[in-house]
Amino acid sequence: MAVRPEGGAVDDPRNLLRQRPSIEEISAQYGQLQQRLRDRLDHELGPLTWVKSEPLSRADCADVPEAQIWSLESWQVPDNLPDASWPRAVDIVRQLTREYGFDEPEIIVNRSGDHEITGNDEYGAVYRFSTSNRTELSITTGCHLLAVAKG
Repeated sequence: MAVRPEGGAVDDPRNLLRQRPSIEEISAQYGQLQQRLRDRLDHELGPLTWVKSEPLSRADCADVPEAQIWSLESWQVPDNLPDASWPRAVDIVRQLTREYGFDEPEIIVNRSGDHEITGNDEYGAVYRFSTSNRTELSITTGCHLLAVAKG
């Protein structure tokens, strides 16, 4: 195993994770992003009645037991966004997710009445925004250390 001058092993995944925000910090940021997205979509394309559709769930990272991946609470609107509103919705999502370090959205589905985009950030987080029978928004973090494990 190679060793860095500052003492940590190069292939120790904890070294990389120590440079990231804690899971609690990053989840708070992504939660803020979700709130801003819901508010802006509601304001510009609504009224949209967002309801929680899935609770927060947590999973351990494979190689680092003191690190986790969180799937934040998912949100949905029980209705489909009209096709005419979809391009503006994508613009809103693109603008706000970029502020939080996400890449350009990737189009997964784009057909009449059925649309989905997704995007990733440098930490391996992914968001999903879609509209079909209902409109859905979800974010899953990448692998991050628990705050207590960061020291």
